[in-house]
Amino acid sequence: MTSPDLSLLAAVDGVMFDVDGCLVISDGPAGQGGTALPGAAELIDQMRASGRRVCVFTNGTAQPPAVIAAHLRELGVDVADDEVLTPAVAAARALHDLYGDQPVLAYGGDGVSPALRVHGLNLVDPDEHASGAASGAVAVLVGWDTEFTKPKLQFAAEAIGAGAALYCTSDAPAFASRDRLNVGVSGFIVAGLSHVTGKPWTVLGKPSPFALDTVCWALQTTPERTLVLGDDLYLEGSMARSGGAVAGIVLTGMTTPEKLADTPAEDRPDVVVGSMIELAELFADADESRMSVPTRSER
Repeated sequence: MTSPDLSLLAAVDGVMFDVDGCLVISDGPAGQGGTALPGAAELIDQMRASGRRVCVFTNGTAQPPAVIAAHLRELGVDVADDEVLTPAVAAARALHDLYGDQPVLAYGGDGVSPALRVHGLNLVDPDEHASGAASGAVAVLVGWDTEFTKPKLQFAAEAIGAGAALYCTSDAPAFASRDRLNVGVSGFIVAGLSHVTGKPWTVLGKPSPFALDTVCWALQTTPERTLVLGDDLYLEGSMARSGGAVAGIVLTGMTTPEKLADTPAEDRPDVVVGSMIELAELFADADESRMSVPTRSER
């Protein structure tokens, strides 16, 4: 691996950390029942001590942010509830901007609906399918719903057929785990709905611009002063590169040296490290020259 441009790290004001394969490794979503990866907790502390803001963004919506934060704290990774983001938060902001108080049909349970309500969305009860009534929804949002049954499929498909736009929290096929491939649920459901209705879907979680906008909103930064750090070239890497943020990949999850070698030069991340410990050392070196360092857009 080649040495990164330390001036990019020196100019960073905020860091977004992925969870699975980046901060922790486990066999459950969002680090549940897992262990913290070496140096993860220490790097977050180092970022705060340097004056940088931090947030955590997992692409899973099985649990609300507060529950995910509690899991991470149990593993020794000190993050506050309001420092944890999920695609449900990005979806809430995006759908509110797009549709205001018009009705939205959302699937995903406790990991989705509360975040939408906090942002003022008008939610259709997905259990209304039992009555056979039309939803009246202008949008259908699919999150992590392991109980997505035939009646739910029917109700959602009818809403889409009546004109509702189709959205997904994440269509990632899998996420990093300790011992096996952990498959994604949301993408599986939305692909089925698209197959049934013939309508395309829009992703609101990583790697979408809606997700990066939510990261910068939470960190109070601009993209060029934000490090997007994760283990997935598609999710974190492409989101950062397409949005003008600093792209960082740690080789403790989905990305291997072989995958990296096959990645076109224009899509490769700005920073590649083998561990959080290595990244902490790079930040320490970068911070020696942090004063008066121009951002990428200023050079």
